[in-house]
Amino acid sequence: MNYKYKICFVICLVTSLAATAFYMTSSQLEVFLLQTSSSTTLKTRQVSLFEVSLKYPLVLHRRSVNITSAGYETRKRIVWMNVPPWYKTVKSFDHCYLRSCEISTNEAHISSADAVIVNGVNLPSSKHPNTNMNQVWIMYGWEAPLHYHSNTIFRSDWNGRFNWTLTYRLDSDIPFPYNRILYTGGTVNISDVLRRKSRSIAWFVSNCGTPSKREVYVKELRKYIDVDIYGSCRYNMSYHCPKERPLECLGLLNTTYRFYLSFENSLCKDYITEKFYNTFMTSAIPIVRGGANYTRLLPEGTFINTASFDSLKSLANFIKYLERNETAMGGYSRKETQI
Repeated sequence: MNYKYKICFVICLVTSLAATAFYMTSSQLEVFLLQTSSSTTLKTRQVSLFEVSLKYPLVLHRRSVNITSAGYETRKRIVWMNVPPWYKTVKSFDHCYLRSCEISTNEAHISSADAVIVNGVNLPSSKHPNTNMNQVWIMYGWEAPLHYHSNTIFRSDWNGRFNWTLTYRLDSDIPFPYNRILYTGGTVNISDVLRRKSRSIAWFVSNCGTPSKREVYVKELRKYIDVDIYGSCRYNMSYHCPKERPLECLGLLNTTYRFYLSFENSLCKDYITEKFYNTFMTSAIPIVRGGANYTRLLPEGTFINTASFDSLKSLANFIKYLERNETAMGGYSRKETQI
């Protein structure tokens, strides 16, 4: 498959998954389309692009450029096999400079597809690949390997069937992280945060037994500093926050808590989920524990990494120090926000 053909597919996927941060690679510049101008008659258009930071792969910058339509004439069809429950089919590509593609969730269209996306996480045993080698088959997976709900994807008939991968891993053919953060230039008033908030650390959690053993870590951490646990794993029944009203829970990070535990359920490479990104809708500072190389992926001052401390007691003492020291706390006055 030639390079331009692949770019066509990637741009279609970028558009269809626009609700989540996503990117394509073009030479040394990594970008994805945000929007176009209202004009549809000009060959050259003004567009806004998200440019992936070369230093921090999970940070985006926005810039406007003039581009010329690629002019692909052949229409490409991309079909989902066992579409994820969160996915909503894109109805129009009018806002995309490349329109010669379509996305379908109707599995009856697989035989005529140019590319097929297979949701490997929930692949039922009734699903089988076809043998049409003229199609591109893409393995999609947004969960850590331990959370794949069936072994179908590991059957012999699937072995060797995929051409590309579409996962949270940044070394995937089409990297699909849970999100990225976008530089906006805004700041947080640290004095106001310290004065207004009355509690140290919050944790919203429903899975109380995880491969990462995060629940064991928090149990030990609570010996040195208060951690208020909300959800199914709470120890105090008064710490109630309905799972069906997540924004209500996040509101506590603006009004009450200075820090939030963004602990992953699995310790896997590049695996950073909404547990981290959701804090960027608040003024709380995330404390992270996961398998990703946070220092390589994200700027200093956007998080506190448990891996930087030789003991839970030293982590707790550092949090207490920040709460007493406005200048030190100011080092975490983040200038990025969630997209």
